Amino acid sequence: MKNKMGFRHKFVFSFFDFTAYKEFLAQGLGKSVLYIFLVTLIFSTLTNFKIIDTFNSQISDIHEVVLNKVPSFEFKNGQLSMDSKEPFYYKHNGDMLIIDTVNKTDTSALNQYNNGIYINSSKLVYRQNYTTIYTVDFSEYSDINLTNSSIAKILLILKVILPVILLIVNPIVSFLVNLAAVFIIIGPMSLLISSIMSIKSNYTTACTLGFYSITLPLLLEALINISGMEIDNFIVIFYIISIIYCYLALKEIKNTDKSNINLTH
Repeated sequence: MKNKMGFRHKFVFSFFDFTAYKEFLAQGLGKSVLYIFLVTLIFSTLTNFKIIDTFNSQISDIHEVVLNKVPSFEFKNGQLSMDSKEPFYYKHNGDMLIIDTVNKTDTSALNQYNNGIYINSSKLVYRQNYTTIYTVDFSEYSDINLTNSSIAKILLILKVILPVILLIVNPIVSFLVNLAAVFIIIGPMSLLISSIMSIKSNYTTACTLGFYSITLPLLLEALINISGMEIDNFIVIFYIISIIYCYLALKEIKNTDKSNINLTH
């Protein structure tokens, strides 16, 4: 029955049935790469939906501010002008936005805020953790014309384009990262473990084992991203779990096939 093991069974068995790992190895490296591609596609798509939802919510908030809260403005010939005799202040989730085109303030107006953006008629200053990250000189963009309505239209376009790009690009990037993780780190570690355990193996076999061993770490990573949690140095946990799975799989194979401890044939 295991010889006919498909994606669904391999996905389930990879979590707890270490006897199934010998069948995984028998199916070869090519099928393990296809397997991890499908796993990556599923998990990255689920994660992307969360990212897209958050992104669209933020874009909607910005769209509302630009159209209904920020005074009418125009950016033309590298200069910003705003239909207001007073600076505009807007605070959201602890981040401060100050727009002053009448020169009643300067960048020191941001000093009391952890994060914020200061805009005057000639430049934009972005600060994070009380430190200026970058400054944009408007004179470098003298060929651009913008108003409230044009920015609002751009935001609506971004709500459509960026999610599509994310759904296409992110799975590909994630897949390439997973390939690198196995071929560069997990595969060699699995090969080292098999050598210590006196199991005859090779690099291809070790990498094949490695692709199935990262199923649980990828699931945990997806759940963490979807929940919005932040775990410092999760990448270390990712590799530790993967290597433990490789060890447990090799141990099970060794215990059930003591007469022929050879994974290379």
